[in-house]
Amino acid sequence: MENPICYCGHDCARCITYLATIKNDAALRQQAREFYKDEFSIDVSIEDIHCLGGRSDDVFFLCKECPWAKCCRERGIDSCTECEVYPCKVLTAYSDKYVNKCNQV
Repeated sequence: MENPICYCGHDCARCITYLATIKNDAALRQQAREFYKDEFSIDVSIEDIHCLGGRSDDVFFLCKECPWAKCCRERGIDSCTECEVYPCKVLTAYSDKYVNKCNQV
């Protein structure tokens, strides 16, 4: 992936789901599966632990409707940091809780 940083600032190069995919690593897939179950009570199948990065056409199924990707595309900007209202309240709350803090290696 050319740019491993998602629109919101999440670093794909540190994400277990992304790394499990590009390394084809069964142990990382299991670790990601356990993370989603423990943190969000979502039972994700091993087959669904698949992502080629937040800017790809092949993102993890929970990220397919990413509001930040949609917002950036609509505004014609490359990332939230380029937005005139950055950081918006919704992004700040999300970033404080998740960006580069969850599901990372």
